Amino acid sequence: MDTVPTDTRDTRQRADRERRLAEHIASATQSLREERDRLAKRLADLERQLANLAAGLDSPSAFATSGDS
Repeated sequence: MDTVPTDTRDTRQRADRERRLAEHIASATQSLREERDRLAKRLADLERQLANLAAGLDSPSAFATSGDS
């Protein structure tokens, strides 16, 4: 039966842990970038809506009704 020296096995295990950690970090980084992009798009949409609402309040006819003339 072949046995792997302990230091070689430890090195392989450490390398495997580091590889899995690097993959996890890369995946988390990608997820965070996607969430950032989604939130940036949502913020832009909300800013547009707010600008439209503000423009409506700035117009003189915003509160005028047919009986106000």
